[in-house]
Amino acid sequence: MNAQWLIARSVLIEAVRRREIYALVLVSTLLIGAVMTVDFFKLEGLNKFYREVALQIMSAATALTVIVLAARQLPREFETRTIYPLLAKPISRFTFLNGKLLGVMLAAGFCFALFMGIYLVGVKYIGGDIPAVLFLQYVYLQMLKMLILATMSFWLSMLMNLDAAITIGVIFFATASVMMNAFTFIYPEADPLGKWLIVALNWLLPQLDVLDLTEKAVHAGPGGWQPLSIGMMGMLTGYALVYTAIFHGLAFLTFRRRAL
Repeated sequence: MNAQWLIARSVLIEAVRRREIYALVLVSTLLIGAVMTVDFFKLEGLNKFYREVALQIMSAATALTVIVLAARQLPREFETRTIYPLLAKPISRFTFLNGKLLGVMLAAGFCFALFMGIYLVGVKYIGGDIPAVLFLQYVYLQMLKMLILATMSFWLSMLMNLDAAITIGVIFFATASVMMNAFTFIYPEADPLGKWLIVALNWLLPQLDVLDLTEKAVHAGPGGWQPLSIGMMGMLTGYALVYTAIFHGLAFLTFRRRAL
């Protein structure tokens, strides 16, 4: 655990020192400024619309940070040869990979916490309500989504070059919702083989939308969405952890076969 924490700490420190996170935070601040202008018109519908857009952009910005940060961890270690003295010590490759993943998730938490702080200040300013339980569920499931993206990016970075890994990760995140909606629309009209392929893809690819409570967090309250049950949260947690274990296992197997 000490070795994993030291590796994770180095990843977190490097991520915090880089400027990309703060550039994304600045963009989010400008977005929240746009949200605040809605208060001038006293339009509650637009108020909720901009709050939803703000959360979606913050989630996308955090996802981009996670994909880039996770994808460049292992290739950069090989490129700079810093991995050799690390693994020469009594540190297994599994411990090394776990430390890297922990560091990426700590950086993701730091980035998302900055975004949520800005969001909460903005909502407080314009007078919107924040359902505490549902909002905490939203944050928790967002971090599970980032965990899936991080492990997937680790695996992709072991299969291809850095640029390709980042590109595929971003494309998957950006099109996951579109693909799932397309599958739902196409399935009734598909032939038996097409239906089989759609079902297979539906199980093979993680459906990130099921972990997104953005609309529910914005439109919660009396007459609106209520917090998810403990059972449902448990199922969503299990769903995310299964894909995390699969991608992390694939990343480890590929990393273990990589010659040093």
